[in-house]
Amino acid sequence: MVVSAAGLVVGDCGAQTSGGDHQTGHPSGAAILNTTTPADLLAAFTHAGLAVPNAHDVGPQKCPRIGCVDAVDTDTVSILKFPSTGEAELYAASVPRMFQIEDVVLVFSAAVSPGATQAYEQVAKRTIR
Repeated sequence: MVVSAAGLVVGDCGAQTSGGDHQTGHPSGAAILNTTTPADLLAAFTHAGLAVPNAHDVGPQKCPRIGCVDAVDTDTVSILKFPSTGEAELYAASVPRMFQIEDVVLVFSAAVSPGATQAYEQVAKRTIR
């Protein structure tokens, strides 16, 4: 388990075990683009002073339906991690007010201004590795 700066407990969905077995929704043998989790992004947003109120893990509810491997919702932004860039792109194309980078999609609440959206995007770009 990973505990973010905001106190949210999120499962470590980026880890893989040896022998091709996996603990995530990543297909066995699939290349992992980055190890950044929604909890990592949540912590980075908090550290940057960006609002992420009422953060909660929604992976078990959302991911089976939309194909993500991990998800966190806040009142300002939803952070979704997908098993591949292609799957992230497909999901991103279906939702408004989003930002996609590699296998991560951020979906912004209507209350987030365009300027604030850019701030979240910049933090995400620096954080995803």
